Amino acid sequence: MAKATVTAPVAGFTGSVAGVTFADGKAEGEIPQAALSYFERQGYTVEVKPARKKADPKADEGKPAEGETPPVAE
Repeated sequence: MAKATVTAPVAGFTGSVAGVTFADGKAEGEIPQAALSYFERQGYTVEVKPARKKADPKADEGKPAEGETPPVAE
């Protein structure tokens, strides 16, 4: 699934298409890829939001925790 906003080709449409609920011509939220593909083929406007990067726990290794003082090199 992808976070997306889909705009129906019929302004103001309220209802369900491909398992996705529209209100006033728009649907927003986690939408299955198959539904997004269908909407694109049928002339809907599809805007996929970029996925957030998951935090990499290894990226913070060796860094002091917030509020801690870094170790002093001798």
